[in-house]
Amino acid sequence: MKSLVWLRNDLRMDDNPALKHACLNSDEVHCLYIFLPDQMKSHNEANCKIEFIIENLIELESNLRKINVPLTVITSKYFDNCTNLVMDVVNQRSINKVYWNNQFGYDEQKRDTLVKEILNQNNVFNESFDDQVVYSPGTIKTMESKPYSVFTPFKRRWIENFDMDCLDIEFKYTVKKESNIKSNVKNIIFEKDHSVDMSLWPAGEKTALLKLKDYLDTKVIRYAKDRNDPFLEGTSRISPYLASGVISSRRCILEALKRNDFKLDSGEKGIVKWVDEIVWREFYKNIMFSFPKVSKGHPFQDYTKNIKWRFDESEFEAWKNGKTGFPIIDSAMRQLKYEGWMHNRLRMVVAMFFTKNMLHDWRLGEAFFMQNLIDGDFSSNNGGWQWSSSTGTDAAPYFRIFNPITQSKNFDSDGLFIKKHVSELQELDKKEIHDPSPIIREHCEYPSQILDLKSSRLRAIDAFSEAKN
Repeated sequence: MKSLVWLRNDLRMDDNPALKHACLNSDEVHCLYIFLPDQMKSHNEANCKIEFIIENLIELESNLRKINVPLTVITSKYFDNCTNLVMDVVNQRSINKVYWNNQFGYDEQKRDTLVKEILNQNNVFNESFDDQVVYSPGTIKTMESKPYSVFTPFKRRWIENFDMDCLDIEFKYTVKKESNIKSNVKNIIFEKDHSVDMSLWPAGEKTALLKLKDYLDTKVIRYAKDRNDPFLEGTSRISPYLASGVISSRRCILEALKRNDFKLDSGEKGIVKWVDEIVWREFYKNIMFSFPKVSKGHPFQDYTKNIKWRFDESEFEAWKNGKTGFPIIDSAMRQLKYEGWMHNRLRMVVAMFFTKNMLHDWRLGEAFFMQNLIDGDFSSNNGGWQWSSSTGTDAAPYFRIFNPITQSKNFDSDGLFIKKHVSELQELDKKEIHDPSPIIREHCEYPSQILDLKSSRLRAIDAFSEAKN
């Protein structure tokens, strides 16, 4: 019996249900990854993320080879080619069964439906699994059998339904029948056009698991206290590994619960809060699944379609390049450029500045983040941007607008994060650095503010009020 595992967002062996079931039910197992650079580009996948995916494919191929499972990469263009490509492999290798792990975006579900139809028509057994969530999207519902659109009651019901059997993920692979198929992973053609320091993100699930262990052993206890300080490195930084499926959310939750006497909503505050963040990812995947409009560029809150967004090219360029004249905004945007990552508190501050003070369309910011984030995850990125812009589910009230200077003083009080990323301001003390005077700006060759916070705040409130009324 031969099986094919179609890999997508699951570049690992640990807690990979599709691979596990293929190995349990087959003598010979093959893995396939369809590399679609044009599709990735159309979905705004970052160039640094694509490089990260390739590096993880190379690591995964090496691990699969140890159990005689060959990994083949086929390069094509778009999702609509996948049906024929999968069938070609099935026919060429006399495959009896095809397994994969689900993705929940509208385009991805449409692709999988077409592949499933052609496999069924050809009497090829196929089965799919949910590996990115604890509960299948759409199964956590309100008492009225409707999908949740607010996180807190979703999390409450998530906990009520929780059973440790959900985390029964341990599995020992055995060596399969040897195949004469040779790997071609290292032949992937990739053109690098980013400036991210990739040494910050070493590839491989072994690395991801070690990062998780180290974080849970040394820092998670202080997560509730440290998570908002961008300089302290109080977060786990495993989001790139989650986004590309190099580690699973279930593994993260299981390892965290082991350190909290298997309590989900009591015990160590840091662990409880950290698990909350994993559940947020699941919540946003449920939103994407239950409300397909968010996959199509539409706001969750319908009235916000009426907002009259403005656009100023010079402001947009200043924002993208970290030259807005607001140090905390600029340091965050420069971190994004050189690390391919941004601290979560700063993602909110930056997005709210963009959509409220600049009054630029959230979709422009959402796309720019995806084009630059090594941990770009559509559902989480879309959910975060819509939350910050007050267009989404469980969103911040439109009149709640972060003051970036206040946020800077509150969460980077000594300006250490700013000094790390905005070299012009390294010599300033903590009284000057959050909002330098015109004289200091000129001396440091640091730009003036691109807008007035007070008047831009009122402008945003007026725009939202007009749209709502």
